[in-house]
Amino acid sequence: MPHMLVMGIDGGQSTTRALIADTEGNLLGLGVGGAANHIHEPGGPERLRQSLRDAVNGALQSASLPPDTRFAVALCGMTGGGALVEEICQQELPAEKVVVTHDTRTALYCITQGAPGAVVIAGTGSVAYGMNELGETAAVGGWGYLMGDEGSAYWIALQALNVCTRAEDGRIPNTWLKRAILTHFGLDSLRALHQRIYSGQMSRAEIASAARAVSDAARLGERMAIRILGSAGRELGMMAVVVLRKLGMQYQRVKVGIVGGVANAPQPLHEAFRERVYRSTLAEVVSPRFPMVVSAVCMALEQAGVPVGEAMWQRLEQQANKLPA
Repeated sequence: MPHMLVMGIDGGQSTTRALIADTEGNLLGLGVGGAANHIHEPGGPERLRQSLRDAVNGALQSASLPPDTRFAVALCGMTGGGALVEEICQQELPAEKVVVTHDTRTALYCITQGAPGAVVIAGTGSVAYGMNELGETAAVGGWGYLMGDEGSAYWIALQALNVCTRAEDGRIPNTWLKRAILTHFGLDSLRALHQRIYSGQMSRAEIASAARAVSDAARLGERMAIRILGSAGRELGMMAVVVLRKLGMQYQRVKVGIVGGVANAPQPLHEAFRERVYRSTLAEVVSPRFPMVVSAVCMALEQAGVPVGEAMWQRLEQQANKLPA
């Protein structure tokens, strides 16, 4: 039994992940729960509690640890902040010390490992965040699915659905992106999909999942899919550029990158992102070193007084490659 255990939590708009590690940097168990956002919606607090419980219990089972195991530190990077989120995390997590922060901070750690730089989180939603050498921070985006979230999976899905409806009407040339979207949802017509969406049978996360079909179509050369992903990349790149400008880092050789599900999109998105960043800044575009839940573990280890440096990052990086997606 390890002398001391820590837990990192990544609370996202679609899933919540909990990862257990010891102070030697051994990753012991991963658990997954539901969404952790929109805490102020009806049923939001109960949903967050259940998501945390499912993730923690899954991690304990994965690590073959007893249900009453306690942790030295649990660090939570949560997509939605506020006093209520912190209160629920404090109540639900079995740790001597519970630290609740915004997931923008754990995301930035994926890219810079604590150094100055910027990150764009593009999952179901989108937001950019950065920190300069003075410790000053700035955020751009994060306005939610009705007012913003440009370049996110949900936004990509909406662009694709709009292309499909315009093609169906004959307002633009036909596209086989429609077939890719319908196949993804297991439906045979846009009318059936229309009914599912407007009746409220589909959650935002389910709608956003259509972004994967857009990526698949782009990999096969579908022109509208490629165009949509390029637009998404430019939107995300602009967010990163504005964060760097706000922090006076646009002419510094800091690291910038994308984390979240959209980071798995094919090259058209990444090429557009890089082009937009390189056009206006001297930043270096890099891939995330490890998933956000591993960043949360690193930050939990730091909170527990464990030195975290290159050797630890390499150790965690090697193990992170074996974690389930």
